[in-house]
Amino acid sequence: MAEHATTVDLARAFTEAWTSHDMDTAARYLAEDVVFDGPVNHTRGKNAYIEALNRFVQAVTGLKMLAAFGDDSQALIMYDVTTGSFGTLTCAELLTFRDGKIGTDLLTFDTYPMRKAQGG
Repeated sequence: MAEHATTVDLARAFTEAWTSHDMDTAARYLAEDVVFDGPVNHTRGKNAYIEALNRFVQAVTGLKMLAAFGDDSQALIMYDVTTGSFGTLTCAELLTFRDGKIGTDLLTFDTYPMRKAQGG
């Protein structure tokens, strides 16, 4: 991680790491007490976050970054993540940073493709 990276730089780097299946690098961007809130699950703590993300990343085949904005403490990114199981999911993610690490992650996306793939 760059010493003077912006929140947007960090958000992009984190997202590029996990979508390319580099979970060791992705984990370095997370605070130990990171809180994740998304449409499919909620976690507290780095280990729980990475464990849940590891399950999802098995399906990920690509990333297209659509937009990224931020200030000194947070970044909002929007991206398409392509999966083998669910097709393309358009995601918006608000990441809040503390001491250069992600402290909270609020993710939103339409779960319909996932529910459809699971027969719902």
